[in-house]
Amino acid sequence: MSMLHPYEDRKRLKWMGFYLSEHTAQIDQEIAEEQVVFSPKKRMEKSEISDILAYALLKSQAVTIQKNEVVNDHYLPDVTGTIQNYNEVGLYVDGQFILYANIRHVEITTQKKWSSLD
Repeated sequence: MSMLHPYEDRKRLKWMGFYLSEHTAQIDQEIAEEQVVFSPKKRMEKSEISDILAYALLKSQAVTIQKNEVVNDHYLPDVTGTIQNYNEVGLYVDGQFILYANIRHVEITTQKKWSSLD
């Protein structure tokens, strides 16, 4: 018995297509995340950094810190949060310990409230 038309399972091809589109979307997203480049901000003097950190600590303000660390010729993402603790060597911001010597730039950040309509 010979078959004139071989059986093709269209359902399996359909599901393979779904997998491929999801997989390629995930790969595209990972590539886009890898291509994000954080530009260097202005290097601040130690006195400026200490004044801003003291103000943020006194007023319980959130800060954004750019560390002076370069990986693959790119700066790391900024660390944003409130100062949780500090000592003579560094401080904890958002659960990360940052040495004072590694701070390149710091600024006060206004965090949006979840209830704001903007």
